[in-house]
Amino acid sequence: MRKFRLISRVSLFLLAIFTLFLTNHPTEVQAVSLSDLRDAADYFADYDGIKWTEQTTTPPNQVGKIPINNTVSLDYTFGSARNMSGKVLTGGDTTITQQSVAGSPDNGIPTIVNSKMNVFIENNGKYYSIIHQPKDAYIGTGGNPGDASGTSIDYALLTGSSNPGSTFTSSMNLLMNSTAFDGKTAKLFYTGQYNNRPAFRLVGYYGKQNLFYELLLRAAPDGAPVVQRELYVYNSGRGTPQFQTFFGEDTDLTSATDGQVDNVPIYAIGGGKGLYIKSSNATQIADPASKLYIDNNIDGGFKDFMGRVISNGTDWSVKGKQNASSSDITNPKLGFEDLSNNNNGDTANGKDQNLLKVESSSGFYNVVDGNSKQNTAYSLRWPNVTLSPQNNIAHFSSNLGAMLSGLTDPAVTESVNNETSTDGLNHVGDNLTITFTLKNNGYNSKWVIDRILDSLPQGLTLTSSVIASSGNTIDGNPNESISDSDAAYQLTIGAKINSSAPSNNGGKLVNTGYFTGHTAGDTDTKTISASANIPVQVPKFNYRFQNFVRNETTDPNGDFTSKATAKKDNIIDYKVDFNSTGSDSLKNSYFYDVLPNGLELVPNSFTLNGSSITNSESGNNLGFMTGALNNNTDNIINFKAKVTSPTALTAPNTAQLTHITTSQTESVPTINAEEPAIVDIQTEPAATSFNEVPSNIDFGSINSLDLERILPNKSTTGKLRVTHGSDTQFGVNVSYDNNGSNSIANNGQKLVQDNGDSLLFNQADTNNWAALSPEETPIKTDGFSGSYTDLDLTKYVGSDKWKLRVPAATKAGQYNGQITWSIADTPQ
Repeated sequence: MRKFRLISRVSLFLLAIFTLFLTNHPTEVQAVSLSDLRDAADYFADYDGIKWTEQTTTPPNQVGKIPINNTVSLDYTFGSARNMSGKVLTGGDTTITQQSVAGSPDNGIPTIVNSKMNVFIENNGKYYSIIHQPKDAYIGTGGNPGDASGTSIDYALLTGSSNPGSTFTSSMNLLMNSTAFDGKTAKLFYTGQYNNRPAFRLVGYYGKQNLFYELLLRAAPDGAPVVQRELYVYNSGRGTPQFQTFFGEDTDLTSATDGQVDNVPIYAIGGGKGLYIKSSNATQIADPASKLYIDNNIDGGFKDFMGRVISNGTDWSVKGKQNASSSDITNPKLGFEDLSNNNNGDTANGKDQNLLKVESSSGFYNVVDGNSKQNTAYSLRWPNVTLSPQNNIAHFSSNLGAMLSGLTDPAVTESVNNETSTDGLNHVGDNLTITFTLKNNGYNSKWVIDRILDSLPQGLTLTSSVIASSGNTIDGNPNESISDSDAAYQLTIGAKINSSAPSNNGGKLVNTGYFTGHTAGDTDTKTISASANIPVQVPKFNYRFQNFVRNETTDPNGDFTSKATAKKDNIIDYKVDFNSTGSDSLKNSYFYDVLPNGLELVPNSFTLNGSSITNSESGNNLGFMTGALNNNTDNIINFKAKVTSPTALTAPNTAQLTHITTSQTESVPTINAEEPAIVDIQTEPAATSFNEVPSNIDFGSINSLDLERILPNKSTTGKLRVTHGSDTQFGVNVSYDNNGSNSIANNGQKLVQDNGDSLLFNQADTNNWAALSPEETPIKTDGFSGSYTDLDLTKYVGSDKWKLRVPAATKAGQYNGQITWSIADTPQ
């Protein structure tokens, strides 16, 4: 019996060992290498959309810049970017890939060093901080660049089992819990480009929850002075971690470099969008004054936020104190999970509400730290996340923008509302309202709008606009300006989806508006834009219906276009094209068109696909039943019209299809041609001609002919009036041929027989008398200029403008002759 018991015990002992081995084997931890980190970096690049280049061998940081004006920019980097005297430096901090650890307290406040996100304003080369920088956080002798942004905790991942659990402390900080791979390298540093601006990232491994992470800094894509600060988290298959993401930052709006407390209030943007901070140069710390804002208008944006004061406590979920000696405020707070109303921070606060004033039963009180200061900071929170091996990546981000007093930051957005359809889809024939909303996110400034330009894409027809427009293009000046304290400027335009929409990129329409303006009192012209996607459903009965024109008289073999220029009596060719491409086709319809005023139909010119059509209408109206029109075919309707208007006239024409039936009996309303075919009738310039010339030049009579006489004219009968069609220089001339058949004579006896001077004319602007000959003599030496329909020049040819030589041997009688008038353009 004893032997049996002994064997049994040994067997059980061996079985326990075997069972323990089986139980413990799956929990073995596999080490993470730098190769794994690079693989994760490649995986992140598929999501952030940037082509990255790794910077190796203790890489220095780099600085990205977003210009605000010619001398001011919003800069971003990891680590420090200034020297001891406050000048901006690039590439001097080599600590950014090192292990992040707890640094020396800053005025009693815990710090985390190395790799911290840093955003600041560069003002004429000087460093203007918006995130608190310890006074020794500079590059150069005596400086500790790794201390940059030391009092900010940046990103942290909390879990329900975090110690102390519900609070937001440095023990959950992402950087401080990163794995160091070779004793000092804890992250890999990469550079890239995003929208032609530098982008930077650090890639590391958060060993506390077996997660790879990417910290990303890049400029906002719209060109505004806004930096996107992002975190990507990747589960490579090591369990199913659950966590909640937080971000905490200590702000410091100051142009000083000695680490002073900013002591400024913080406000809600409103609508749960975020918060902003304004400094005041009254303290002589921030000069000029500045503004900082943090919002969640970005993919992966935070859900909750809280303004707070930073103190020697380590709990970022706490807002601060009611007074220096009181305990911490417990309502509101921003800790792990959304457990109660007072745990949602300041998310619900209204627009412009001061977040460092809290209401109590006895009224409002200021939120302060243990020194009665308002050392302004804030906390952000995202919803709880569970990362399974299948859904293995998560994204968390926030926007940070900053501005100096006197500068503008215009931003415009575009929205589209369908006024016709209620099914959430856009259809051909629907009416749309497109609204542009322009804000000035600057500070103590005004932005003047100089021009708004929006050329609607093919598929949209402009129906209304308060800004000047031509065709489908809005182009005008609204004479508006907007300050940062004003409500937004809004422009609303109307548009209709026409039948060409489904053919434009498969119905994926994009409309973009451009706003050009400048800062009041400055010459910093800037153009910003906003776009909106307008997807249009491709219908079963999908068609194009277009009409075109051509001037047959002036260009009989030219292309058909949407507009032609013509004059009276020109013949105009009209071409109407119907082409359907959907699964449904046109079974029958009635074509109807009315020629505009100024044109008349040319008889027997009406055809469909080359075959003559009998017109069911009369006069300038056209109509006929089309019958079935084949799909994927240009069905062409042609007709001609003659221009009857002698004066300038714009004559638009839009064909229609009515009483439509389709092969699938789809209900289709009247179809109008996409755009009118326009005939621009022009008034033909008047011909250059004489309206009237003098009928008689009277030299009177003499009683004695014994001596040669020079007789001035007594009068001129009739006027000299001309028409000149072109706005050019021209001359009016007179000539006389004494040897011709129309010389001055009496019954065939010429007045002058010796070929000498007979008729003289006094030209305007001279004191000389010119003897007339067959060669033309100008009546005014420098001619005339301009376009005239009835120019009276009689003053140049009236009394005392003519002289007649009468020889001594002239026989008595009545002498008559003829002079010649001419008008011609003067060569330039």
